[in-house]
Amino acid sequence: MFTGKTLVDGEWVIRRDCFSRSQTLGATCQNSFSRKVTLVVHGELAGNVKDMDRLLSRKLLTVLDSRKAGRHIHVVDAAGYSDLLFGAPARCRDLKMYGDQVTVIPEVGDGFLGGPFDRLRLRTRQLSRFEADVLGRGTPRHEQLLSRLVEQIAGRPSLDVRAPARRGPHLDLGWISKQTAYGAWVAVPQRSAGGQVNRLTEAIEHVGKSVRSVPRHGQVRPVVVIEDSADLNSGLEAKAESIGVLIGNVREIPC
Repeated sequence: MFTGKTLVDGEWVIRRDCFSRSQTLGATCQNSFSRKVTLVVHGELAGNVKDMDRLLSRKLLTVLDSRKAGRHIHVVDAAGYSDLLFGAPARCRDLKMYGDQVTVIPEVGDGFLGGPFDRLRLRTRQLSRFEADVLGRGTPRHEQLLSRLVEQIAGRPSLDVRAPARRGPHLDLGWISKQTAYGAWVAVPQRSAGGQVNRLTEAIEHVGKSVRSVPRHGQVRPVVVIEDSADLNSGLEAKAESIGVLIGNVREIPC
């Protein structure tokens, strides 16, 4: 179900065309509520919607009533719907009632973190030269270190392991802790004399630039995760700190 026209990757798409795009992917769409409705797409979640007897407002109120009755209805915003169209998972948005208003509070990490972490999706994404040569993605060493990181983050019940936002920086995985969204890049450059530090410096600069270039909500901390044996000298740490990037091995990652 749709509340009206929706932004799909920045382009306004009317409801009829949203129906068509969704049905092409096997979804069944309808305009009125029934027990068959499991997903509501709302393109204007970032703000308040007053109940002025508008269809959009009534739909959101119906979603709230259904949730209170124990029947969950998934709600996604325009970015989430765009993700679904491209085969990426979308997070369910929380709705809250304040007086006569349905309010959606933007979540820390919006624009930076996406849906649930998907290891298979991460393994099959296309790699750039930088990702392959500097970060070492696709190598056994990278897979091993990433597995250690996933195990540590997933082992904390209070943390939800997240994938990168589809249109955000290409981090490996992320999580939210104490109102801060963390995004981790695992870096395992080739072991060569003098080359490892240079490549780690390149990785830090790339990560810092990637985070600055995208709009996001709330406090965001990029993290570069390195192997225990990596040469982490004071100059490298100072460089990372100067551009707002954390760097360390798995045991030192804040979570």
